[in-house]
Amino acid sequence: MESQDAASAEGGAIIRVLAAVLERLIHTNAHLTQTQVTKFHALKPPQITILAYLERIFKYASCSSECFILALIYIDRLISKNNFVLTDLNVHRVLITAVMLAAKFFDDAYYNNAYYAKVGGIVVTELNLLEVEFLFRIQFELHCPSELYSQYHTELIHHALGVAVPNTTAGSNIYVTMPNPTVVPRVTPVLPVDTGLPITPVNVHNVTLSHPHAVAMNNGGTSYSHHDEESNNVYVYGRSQA
Repeated sequence: MESQDAASAEGGAIIRVLAAVLERLIHTNAHLTQTQVTKFHALKPPQITILAYLERIFKYASCSSECFILALIYIDRLISKNNFVLTDLNVHRVLITAVMLAAKFFDDAYYNNAYYAKVGGIVVTELNLLEVEFLFRIQFELHCPSELYSQYHTELIHHALGVAVPNTTAGSNIYVTMPNPTVVPRVTPVLPVDTGLPITPVNVHNVTLSHPHAVAMNNGGTSYSHHDEESNNVYVYGRSQA
C-alpha cells in the first residue's frame, strides 16, 4: 500500500513538472509562424489545460510513472527528427499518443486503442492514425538507453522537488524550457464535458465509439484528419468549429 502511494505521489509530481515544461515550450513557440499543419493539429486550442489533461491520463490510463518520462523522450525525438513545432493546437494529441506508445512499449499490461482514445477524448480511428504517424516520425525508435532515461528521470524528479541540477541531457529540445518548480500549480482536473460514459478499466473491452463523419481535409498540401463532434458518444478536444 505504501509503495503504491509512493508511486502515485511520484507520478503526480512528474506530470506536474511535465505539464509546466510543455506549457513553457508552447509559450516559447507562440511567436513562431506555423506553416506546417499535421495530423496532430486541432482547429482551435482545447479548453482543457495540459496539466488537467495529463492528470486525466494519469488517473484513467493506469500506466506507470515511467511512461510519462518515456513520453517526454518520445516527444523530444518527434521535435528533433522533424523540426516539429509543439503548439497549443497539437500538444494534447501528441501527449495521448506518446503516453500510449510508452505504455505499450514499457508496461506489462496496457489497454487497447479504443480505451486510450476514450481517455484522450478522441475517436479511435483518429488515434490509430496518430499512432502510425508518430511512429514514422520518430522512425520507430521506442527503445531508450538506460543512461538517457536516468538523465530525464533525475532532472524531472529534482525539478519536482525544487533541487537545482545541471542540464546534462545532450541534444534535448525540451529541457531548455524547464521552469522553476515553485510555479507549478496544483489543480484538480476539470473535464470540459460529461460524456455520460464512465471511464473505468473494467469498461475497456466494451468501448463503443461510433463516429461516421470522418472526412479528409487539405491545408497547404498537408493532409490531416478532421471530425465533427458527437455529443452523446465522444468529445474530440479542439475539433469543434466556432
